[in-house]
Amino acid sequence: MRTRLKHSLFAAMVAAACALTFGHPACAQSFDRLPPTTPAAQLERLPPTNEGPSVNGPQREAANAVRFAGGGIELQIPPGWWSGEVPFGREIRFVVAPARPASTRKMPVDGMWMAYHASSLSDSPDEATLPRYLSERLRLATSSNSQYSPATPFQFGNWAAVVADFTSTESASPNTSITGRHVLVRTDWGIFEFHASAPDTIVESRSNRWTAVWESLRLNLPTTANGLSQNDLTASDSIIGDWKSYRSRMRFSKDGRVVIVPDAIGDDRNANPLAGTFQARDDLVFVQWDDGTRLNFRWRLHDNDLFLTDHEGQISHLKRVFN
Repeated sequence: MRTRLKHSLFAAMVAAACALTFGHPACAQSFDRLPPTTPAAQLERLPPTNEGPSVNGPQREAANAVRFAGGGIELQIPPGWWSGEVPFGREIRFVVAPARPASTRKMPVDGMWMAYHASSLSDSPDEATLPRYLSERLRLATSSNSQYSPATPFQFGNWAAVVADFTSTESASPNTSITGRHVLVRTDWGIFEFHASAPDTIVESRSNRWTAVWESLRLNLPTTANGLSQNDLTASDSIIGDWKSYRSRMRFSKDGRVVIVPDAIGDDRNANPLAGTFQARDDLVFVQWDDGTRLNFRWRLHDNDLFLTDHEGQISHLKRVFN
């Protein structure tokens, strides 16, 4: 019975729960800087895209920089603002907001968030389909009543990128309009995503913060990216790294340890992890938890998606994350 309970806990922790047409045309000036959200708003524009921070961004003292996603994202936080990792479905997002959000079940309306989606170049949207992928991400990141500007491609250092603006209202405050901006950058090791929004009453001042954060951004090769070679996907060491299911994060370490940390729910930010050791042979993983109970499952890797199948045939879907 205890083994069955342990298996149920594991399954619950890793199982998957199996856009603006503005009234004003976009500004006609060249996109050496990203355009203002609307001509009337006169928002502070994001910095030059032909001097992307991934290539020759501003130099900063390392002690002043915050790093996320295995060092793949490096930035400076506005003074006095809150920042932190937030699990969100099968993603880990880095949230920057004026104050700590009351709930991490949804992204703050007033703030920014960033994410890296691990992907090989062959599996990433190419330059031609990147605008369509941006539209898909915007629909997921905004409310159903949102309106979107046409996606605008630009060059971010050596990488293709695309940006769009949006307006929306929140169901909790239907009379409050929200304006925001969404950016995707296609790097060599994945898609970088940047989202910023604020109520219209403060969006003009908030855009100064967006610009400051954007100007501080550096996109680097994540420390875990060297293990993402697509040449040997069947090798057992391909599962080494961090993975995100819909409700938890799982780590297979090189030293043979495995840890599952459930996502925090509400104010419970100290959820107890499940830890043990593992051995991988062919397409099987043998796990022994620290309390002595055991669990075995088959695994399959498709690019950066990990599928775990238990003895009952239940499949858990996890996404690789940089950490």
